[in-house]
Amino acid sequence: MTIAVIASWTPVALLVAAALAPPLRIPALLALAAGAALVLQRTRGGAPGGPGVAWVAALPIAVSLVVGLLPDPRVADPGSCDDLLAHPVVRRVLQAGLVLGTVGILATRLGGRRSLGIVLPKDRRVIALAALAPLVVPIALVAGPILAEPFFGAVRLAVPGPAALIVATVLAVANAALEEVAYRGALQRWGAPALGRGGAIAAQALVFGSAHLGADVGAGVLLLWLGMTAAGLMAGVVADRTGSLLLPFAVHAALDVPLALALTCRLA
Repeated sequence: MTIAVIASWTPVALLVAAALAPPLRIPALLALAAGAALVLQRTRGGAPGGPGVAWVAALPIAVSLVVGLLPDPRVADPGSCDDLLAHPVVRRVLQAGLVLGTVGILATRLGGRRSLGIVLPKDRRVIALAALAPLVVPIALVAGPILAEPFFGAVRLAVPGPAALIVATVLAVANAALEEVAYRGALQRWGAPALGRGGAIAAQALVFGSAHLGADVGAGVLLLWLGMTAAGLMAGVVADRTGSLLLPFAVHAALDVPLALALTCRLA
């Protein structure tokens, strides 16, 4: 194994370790920030390349993991389903703002939004599929609690009204935006010169799966990790093949609506 390979994959290993062990998140962020700063300083205004770019590409996820140390309440008051300032909503919007702000700053050196895949796909069929993503929401509302029960226990949701669905959509869109841009955008697309195209897809999927193993997982940890890693892998392949984050983002946001309701409208 060459020094270049070790240097390229060390940031990925730091992210996986930080995702699995929350006490390591702040030290990992500090290490990645120091590495990214050194890489950017050495390139003197140009776009970083080689193994060093992986350190820059990993930084937004490290920021997200640290903000994720702020806990969501286990059960929110069902009466606050339509509260746009409910704690889970504010936390996720804040997290999205910090992550996307970090990406925006780094993008000035790495090629702007196009380098992240924040563009419309050339194939209009992909755009049409993304437009149909909201149709997934009612299916996810029914299937979500059923699929979640083996891992998180019984998930009972209050019957959401229009206002509650709007609040849940805000949370879902914020969460999907930060994760697609950080994982399939920054780590996958920016990290590809260092990790290789296939390696970058695999790397972001490994980190994505590891980041979704929270303290509230009651059972089936390995199965949940495999499922979330597979979901990250699938989203990464779609983003790579279409050259755009649009379809993964649209489907991700639709699937996150039940998650949002579980945080804002869950019954005890």
